[in-house]
Amino acid sequence: MAKNFDIKRSMNKDLVYGGLLELAKNPRVWHESVVSPEYSHLTEDGKKAIIHVIENMFRGLQIIHAQEIKDEAKRQTMDALR
Repeated sequence: MAKNFDIKRSMNKDLVYGGLLELAKNPRVWHESVVSPEYSHLTEDGKKAIIHVIENMFRGLQIIHAQEIKDEAKRQTMDALR
């Protein structure tokens, strides 16, 4: 079961990275300065989008963590019964 959640953790990271990468390509989200990266910034829509991505990431982490705790409790119970 642990491998399953390692995969889910990896998938969660990939989803976040992919989501951020796509948002960075969108000029409605990210203003990319041709002068210098120091002048690049999130637009107002971008700030909302980033919050949405982060909230979804946290939800995913919460689900994974809760399942890991449940699985560990089951494992310890089964070990104690043996």
